[in-house]
Amino acid sequence: MNENIERIKKDLADNYHDANDEVLTDIFNHFLSIASDVSNRDKNDKQLIPYVHQAVIATYLRRGDEGKESSSEGGMSSGYVDIEEKLRKDVLSIRRGNF
Repeated sequence: MNENIERIKKDLADNYHDANDEVLTDIFNHFLSIASDVSNRDKNDKQLIPYVHQAVIATYLRRGDEGKESSSEGGMSSGYVDIEEKLRKDVLSIRRGNF
């Protein structure tokens, strides 16, 4: 998992603050659990990582705007999607059935 967190930190670049390792790890573990449950895959399954990676970055960047559907700042407006719901929908494409 450490390599996944390091890759996320690298992708966040200047948006990442060094004191947030625990926050990033908590977000990662939260979304990994959801992805694993929805897809019926083990948490160690590497196919989950791209979906979790994307959700973690989106959540980290959105911190402070929780509960908003959109925001406008400096002439720029942004609409938000429900990150958890998007993750659930995305991992359904790799779901393993119970046979």
